[in-house]
Amino acid sequence: MVRALRKQDGVLLFSDLLARQTNGMKLRTVIRSEAAVVVSLTVLATVLPFTTLASMPLAIILGAGAVAAILLTAVAVARRMAAASSIGLLLVTMLLLEAVGVGSRRVQFGLAFIVYGVVIWRVSWLRKGVTWYRAGSWNIRLAAVAVAFGLVTASTLWVLHEEWPGELDDVIVLVPAWPMWVLLPAAVVVAVMNAVLEEAVYRGVLQGSLERVLGPRVLALALQAAAFAAMHSVVGVPWRFAGPGLFAYGLVMGVLRRRSGGLAIPTLAHAITDLAIVGVVLARATP
Repeated sequence: MVRALRKQDGVLLFSDLLARQTNGMKLRTVIRSEAAVVVSLTVLATVLPFTTLASMPLAIILGAGAVAAILLTAVAVARRMAAASSIGLLLVTMLLLEAVGVGSRRVQFGLAFIVYGVVIWRVSWLRKGVTWYRAGSWNIRLAAVAVAFGLVTASTLWVLHEEWPGELDDVIVLVPAWPMWVLLPAAVVVAVMNAVLEEAVYRGVLQGSLERVLGPRVLALALQAAAFAAMHSVVGVPWRFAGPGLFAYGLVMGVLRRRSGGLAIPTLAHAITDLAIVGVVLARATP
């Protein structure tokens, strides 16, 4: 009787182990599948902004890329892949707003994030699968690093602007003729909001989704930084300094996000940089 029980227990234990191994294999397969979709959507988000600069061959590539983004997003949603669905939802919304000509690229960027936020709030499985919105830890050392990096970047932008003052002319002409006591606080609000939005998208949604499926690897940092640099190369400021410099900037922001576990620290550094750009624009735009 004891032997029979032991044998039965052994069969049960073996079955349980086999089930766990099978479930583990299925889980790894699901993760690998979602990783492929996440990386593909991130590559599309990096490449597609350049195609809007567009001769006819690039316009054809844009159309093919948009179709691919829609199909990948549909697969992600159908399989309830939270990380892939997050990136796909933002990218497809941006592409649709671009297609119907809603506002400037910056306006489209903000509207796409609002749509994303509404969907996240309404869809429970997607809301439970994302954690990008966390502020993270806040300590003196990380805050000091963020402030120091923001100040170094700000100083660099001021120096470069002295060498190439015409880089911001297209932005300066958009500054309204308001009194300085109205213009300054409005500009500060815009700069801070821009920093919050970009960090939420690139270090929040994009990096968070990449690290969810790839883990804390250099590849996740590099992919989000490449997407960040690509967007700024097309619509960001200052344009002359886009590319490698902005890629490096995105890497540092990604490291700050990873070390702090949230968005508060990188947003602080980003806001200081954007405030420096605002300062340059206002200095040039006002007598």
